[in-house]
Amino acid sequence: MKNKLFLTFILLTPILVITTSSLYFYFGYKPDATKNNGVFFNQYFSFENIKISNDASQLSFDDGKWVLAVYITEKTKADKSLYLMRQLNVALNRDIYRVKRLAFYSDVNLESDLNTIRNDYPRVDIFRDESGVLLNVLQKNSRIDLNETNPIFLIDPYGRAVMYFDQELDPKLILKDLKVLI
Repeated sequence: MKNKLFLTFILLTPILVITTSSLYFYFGYKPDATKNNGVFFNQYFSFENIKISNDASQLSFDDGKWVLAVYITEKTKADKSLYLMRQLNVALNRDIYRVKRLAFYSDVNLESDLNTIRNDYPRVDIFRDESGVLLNVLQKNSRIDLNETNPIFLIDPYGRAVMYFDQELDPKLILKDLKVLI
């Protein structure tokens, strides 16, 4: 009889723990917000349906890397984000190869500025948004005006835009988010 009681106790303990923790979560404590420092887009959207290319190739996400990207509307507005992307990439240390950096543009008048960007940031791949669809989608799904600021946004390895980081956000907080995701 004593063994049966002990066996019942052992078998019911995990069920009791799971039940009480589930009830506590659903009826009691729930996290109020996320702990990330970036701002999530209103809805996730995929880059697969948007025609984006550079001189050599079409944009693809076959390599399984996270992407730090910036949409350049004016070079002066994007300089801080481009510099910050490079610094974040260096700060990732051993995870440096798990992230790639991209820049997008649609204005043909930026060609001379893009040569400067290519010289200053040689490891940033620059893609042309031929129809301007990406800018419209980014604008529709964010809470800021992308023509006024050119923030860094994050794309997951499957080609979905996840979140963006305000230019005034502390780089240490951005790095903290990146380390959690990568």
